[in-house]
Amino acid sequence: MKTPSGKTFLPLLLTLGLNSATMAEIVNFNFENVPLPSGQSALFTLPYNEDGLRLSSNSPGAVIYGPSSNRYTGVKAKAPGSFATGEDVIFNLFSPTGRAFAVRSVTLHPAVSGVARNLTFTRWLNGSGLSQTHNTGTALSGNTVTFNSNFDRATNLEWRHVRIGGVYQSFQISSIVVEFDGVLSTPTEIVTNEAAGTVDVAISLDHPRTTDTELIREIAAITATAGSDFTVPGAANFAPITIPAGQTTARVTIPLINDTTIEGIETLRVTFTANTLGTAFAGGASFASCDVKIASDDGVTTFPNWMAAHGLTSTAAAAEADPNQDGISNIESWLFRLNPAGPNPAAWLSRRASFNGGSADPALSLFIPAPLPSDVRIIFSQSTTLQTWSEQTRRTGFGTGSLWTGSGASRITESNNLTGRTLRLRASATTSPRERIFLKNQYEYVAPSGGS
Repeated sequence: MKTPSGKTFLPLLLTLGLNSATMAEIVNFNFENVPLPSGQSALFTLPYNEDGLRLSSNSPGAVIYGPSSNRYTGVKAKAPGSFATGEDVIFNLFSPTGRAFAVRSVTLHPAVSGVARNLTFTRWLNGSGLSQTHNTGTALSGNTVTFNSNFDRATNLEWRHVRIGGVYQSFQISSIVVEFDGVLSTPTEIVTNEAAGTVDVAISLDHPRTTDTELIREIAAITATAGSDFTVPGAANFAPITIPAGQTTARVTIPLINDTTIEGIETLRVTFTANTLGTAFAGGASFASCDVKIASDDGVTTFPNWMAAHGLTSTAAAAEADPNQDGISNIESWLFRLNPAGPNPAAWLSRRASFNGGSADPALSLFIPAPLPSDVRIIFSQSTTLQTWSEQTRRTGFGTGSLWTGSGASRITESNNLTGRTLRLRASATTSPRERIFLKNQYEYVAPSGGS
């Protein structure tokens, strides 16, 4: 947030998030929406669309039998059409938008009770066809059949109404269940800091699948060096990774090596390829890659250098900017040694100002890692209305001769250790008894010349 002067300050907020569950994208193409005016049977014209799928044929029509038909009892079933000339009637089920899917099951019925038929299905993918034959069974109630792994990815499901000895081998279908591909994606770039210890690279499906999604991950050094900048997990550049059925994300955790060498941004690349059918990558690609950029805080002593170490320039490097959109400005990231361009470990975020002391002794507590910066101004204020704020104390950097000033300077307590300094900024006692009080810290960049 900003003050009317445009400066950045830290508000203390409580945020509630709602997490909605996602489901596998399964479609039951079941003919239930086809109207039956007579309640027994009706002619309808192909193609027929339902829930993102299209049934088409080289025959223009087919018959729907309803629950009250003496030919078929139960849910509606489709009987194929025929040609007087005797050629095969070819049916195709596909996505009009080109989405691939897995064929989970088909419920088959004989044309009349007691007469079983064999029906061959072919799945097409990239011009390649694989077939599997199933039997309708003899009962009108139907036979639900499932498919092998060859049918875990298809762009077209085909079957035929064939003529043998001058007689079409009739059958009925009431339900075709398919599961649309899960689309895989990973961030194109993650900026981390070597002091973070590890970096997680996630590969995610846009919706969960009913089967495991098996992938291969590859870790490749670009400008980073394995063994000195990062450690390859399991010492294997290539390794399997699985998104379990019902879940949407798997992560590769890469250990980072926190050295003391002053160096620029180092990059490694994580690439995911599919090791299983039923998956697709965003944009129709055959893989997904994420570049991990490792920033170093070694030798960094100023805010501009901190921005440069994370590859931030121009407006993205401004004090009030928030390139990674985590609600923390760049200048605050510098003060607490947070990552301004990527994710932050929870331990780092806990350095930020937090409310403590309750109503008896309210205060903001924060931890500033060493070396303490000399180019950040901290302004501590309080309010009882949120409309008018009263500045209590301020301090410009932690260089030699820098002190807290203002009426609240005596209420600041500080304690040092080898890793940094803990500050406690206490509210004014004159506000007691308190019904409510609001506290805030404002952080400003102070250039070496003294301007802000």
